Amino acid sequence: MECYGYSQGAGVVMSDEETFGREFFDGGKKEPWFYRAYSLDEHYPLFQLVSLGMKMYFNPKRVLDVGCAKGFMVKAFREQGIEAWGVDVSEYALSTAPEEVRDYLYKVDLNGDALPFTDGYFDCVTFLGTIECLDDYSKVLSEIRRVLQPGGGLYLRTTFRTDPEDTIRKNVHSRGYWLKEFRRCGFKFLPTWKGPLAHQWSYGTLLFERG
Repeated sequence: MECYGYSQGAGVVMSDEETFGREFFDGGKKEPWFYRAYSLDEHYPLFQLVSLGMKMYFNPKRVLDVGCAKGFMVKAFREQGIEAWGVDVSEYALSTAPEEVRDYLYKVDLNGDALPFTDGYFDCVTFLGTIECLDDYSKVLSEIRRVLQPGGGLYLRTTFRTDPEDTIRKNVHSRGYWLKEFRRCGFKFLPTWKGPLAHQWSYGTLLFERG
């Protein structure tokens, strides 16, 4: 199934690798679309919470974290005995990941690259805080569907609103918009899921099943 999504168009000066470097993750900036310091101590408990929730709901054997940054989610799943891999565009984030998970992380430009895995390899995918940062999400949705087994779970976390001065999050849309897009791309919404990391005003979490 081909998925043709929204493209942001021209006008982006910096590459994604430059955008998501040290200044984005550890530059000490105060704007909410940057991290002051993307540290394991601060963020890892949240990823542990997500991994536990996904394990309880799906009991996956293989998980892919799309937009994995420093690989904290991969670490959380692997510590539960689940085979987990991650992909991200940021050389900086991948190079500063915990040493024990670096071999399980790949550098991938989600705007256009294929995922380096065979068809149907995973039974679960996590996709947190990433889709809103892409110029064009059509390729990655097609690729996620390709590497995900039929009936496999996709956990999405994205922001539904942002500030006009936000230069990072380019694809911010409503909950209804994403429900339609994922349905169009071959995913079934699971409405009973109440996932962790949700915020009632700005962030939402949605769970889908690959059709």
